Amino acid sequence: MRNDPINLMSQYCRKIFIYLIASFGILALAVVVTNKNLPDMCLFGGIVILIGIITCLLWWDGIISLKGVVSLLLAVAIMFPYIRLPGVIPDVRPELIIVLVVWCLIIMAYLTKGRTLRLGYLPVYKWFGIFAFAIVLSITYVAWINEQMPIWRDFWEIIKLLLYFLIFVLVANVRLTHTDLRRYFKLALIVFLISACFGFFQYFNFAGINELVSPYYAPTQMKGLLGQGRITGTTPNPNEFGALMVLASSLALSGALFYREWKLSLFCWCSLFVYGIALFLTLSRTSLVCLFLAGLIIVFLFFREKGLRGKFNRILIVALLGCLLVVLLLQIMPEKAFTRFGELRTFTEATSFQARVEAWKVHFDIWLGSPLFGWGPGKGEMSTIVDNEWLLILRRYGLVGLMVFISLFGCLFLGLPKTGTDNSDPSVKALIVALKGTFISYGLYMMLSSVYHSMQLMPILLLFVGLAYTQRQSTASLKSWEVLKS
Repeated sequence: MRNDPINLMSQYCRKIFIYLIASFGILALAVVVTNKNLPDMCLFGGIVILIGIITCLLWWDGIISLKGVVSLLLAVAIMFPYIRLPGVIPDVRPELIIVLVVWCLIIMAYLTKGRTLRLGYLPVYKWFGIFAFAIVLSITYVAWINEQMPIWRDFWEIIKLLLYFLIFVLVANVRLTHTDLRRYFKLALIVFLISACFGFFQYFNFAGINELVSPYYAPTQMKGLLGQGRITGTTPNPNEFGALMVLASSLALSGALFYREWKLSLFCWCSLFVYGIALFLTLSRTSLVCLFLAGLIIVFLFFREKGLRGKFNRILIVALLGCLLVVLLLQIMPEKAFTRFGELRTFTEATSFQARVEAWKVHFDIWLGSPLFGWGPGKGEMSTIVDNEWLLILRRYGLVGLMVFISLFGCLFLGLPKTGTDNSDPSVKALIVALKGTFISYGLYMMLSSVYHSMQLMPILLLFVGLAYTQRQSTASLKSWEVLKS
């Protein structure tokens, strides 16, 4: 049966795909060698590296291990910068390219081998579709009623939502054991540590990193990085890196509380300390408040899960370690951080907050002109910077779109408690509790910045939510979902 038409077609398509990868890689390598423009060299060099990684992942026999894909996505989403394209073309994320390539290969295997794609149904799927419909409805309404024609970049919001959906579906349908989840948990902590260390290198300008590398991560934030010492880490701006460290700190704190092995628990506590330093160096007041909120929620959920009776020693240890971390952070925190964070006591009088309020009034008045369906993305006529993501969604998609968006996030959040039902594994509980704290704190963060519209933060969040949703799968089959050779 090795020479049947379906198998021959599968081999033929696989060879064509390999040749296309090799050809494009050689072309990109030629551009790197012959082009003297450093940004172009870095762009095409990154493409060569990305193609090489994907090729090694798939190797020559066409096997796709989705467990390996998830590890690759975690590392690339956290560590790699945007692929910045010329002109008005939207910047793209490398992990989104990986997801598209993997889905194309899965579909190709389905078409050539006739394999059935078995995807578990989740209620949240329909909310992705309904939100996409709300976006289209808003664009159509504005073009028809208000005669404001959209530009092609407005439709990027639909593509962005589709990419988010593909990432979530891909990860949520991987069959993982508790051991696998534990490995991903530790891998995430390590990658976050590397990201935090990159931020430390920026703070000290180690080996001239702020002149050589940082401009590719945060081209618009170099003044704040060089003048004020506000690190951006592996994200485009300090606030976004602070939000990333909130997620990392939530995972570390939850792991420190739920894991009973002293080595792993100690590693989580040490990681939490490093993430805290990195967050302080961003000088992001919003992220600091979100970290405090997430920490309170995680500690509350932990003791609600474990109970307080007979836990006095555990409570005392957690309190002492928490105080020790705070004291150490205060000792090494730079002077300007005290000044900036001290403004939280009178934040309503801060110049930056007052400027935000004035901008909010402008966009709120715009929304009043079309309250039900909004004005669409409006990238040709309106500013995309509102400094309040809830207001931005309200202005773009109206009350209808905002309600659908809340339902989408609410469905993702409410699915997390069911994931941990009758499951005593510490990795599962640590991940779910960390995500609950992160979700609520991000809701606050979105009042002053962006999560959904960040093409780095949102995929990372969906990666971890997808990992949590894998535990909803039946444990009867623990084999990884793979597209295998016949």
